[in-house]
Amino acid sequence: MTKTLQTLTIVSCLFALGYCNKISQSPEAKLKELVPQFQKTMCSKTIECTKDEFAKIPPAYRNMIPPFMQSEENCISFFDEKMKEAEKKRIEEKREVTADQVEAFEKCISAFGKLTCDSFKGAKEKVSIPECEEAQKLSGN
Repeated sequence: MTKTLQTLTIVSCLFALGYCNKISQSPEAKLKELVPQFQKTMCSKTIECTKDEFAKIPPAYRNMIPPFMQSEENCISFFDEKMKEAEKKRIEEKREVTADQVEAFEKCISAFGKLTCDSFKGAKEKVSIPECEEAQKLSGN
């Protein structure tokens, strides 16, 4: 479970840093187009790959499951809020999205969508998505 949260955090930070900037006919516009795809991919995989494990948790302890991992709607709301926070930060810091960041982000989304649930949960090995690591480097983190 911890590895899943770490992966979600890394990708969330990447997304937040890459997404938030004024939108124009440029890399920012392309990134905006990728946002729903990112949310759908991330949230679908999260819910799909954790539902069996969460079903095993006794009802008395289910309130310990982070809300964004309980439903796709909660997950999308979580990422919407993170995007708003990151947008504000990017505007304050006057940072712009580059074409390389958008390309790396797009590759990250694609690679993340192809993960098996075993890989997603880190059951067989440490979760490592090279495309997301590259995108994270380009975002300055």
